[in-house]
Amino acid sequence: MSEPKSSQKSSVSDIITSLIDELTSQAKDEAKDRKQNKQVKWKMPLKKDWDGDIFKWEKMDKPFDSKQSNDELKDVVKDPKNPGNAGDLVSTMTQIEYLAMAERAFRARHTMTFPRNIAHATARQNGFSKDKGPLKMSVLKYLEDISKMSAGSL
Repeated sequence: MSEPKSSQKSSVSDIITSLIDELTSQAKDEAKDRKQNKQVKWKMPLKKDWDGDIFKWEKMDKPFDSKQSNDELKDVVKDPKNPGNAGDLVSTMTQIEYLAMAERAFRARHTMTFPRNIAHATARQNGFSKDKGPLKMSVLKYLEDISKMSAGSL
């Protein structure tokens, strides 16, 4: 009986590529403006299916759409006889999470009141400061586990 053969089933989504290109361009403009002591513009995502009106909250998710990555993730895991590979899982999940994180950050900046924003920021920084907080227990632990798995020691 033959073993299933994995093949690559994912790609880098057009949305994340466009978002990163746009944010990179805006960062260059911001650096230039800051050097000249000018007013800087807010970082804004592409206006894909959204006109950029920050009061249209229900459409604010459009620039962060992860449908392509979600569809690819489903394709990776749906057929046990024709699975994707481990890289597909890491790539699609990372893209999905990055887009979600970018949307949360954008919404937090543009939709929260100042006191609520300060309360969230204070709580977040308190969590980040802990030895068992998300930076050490999630990010660092995740990277260490991937390293161990890659080395075959997990």
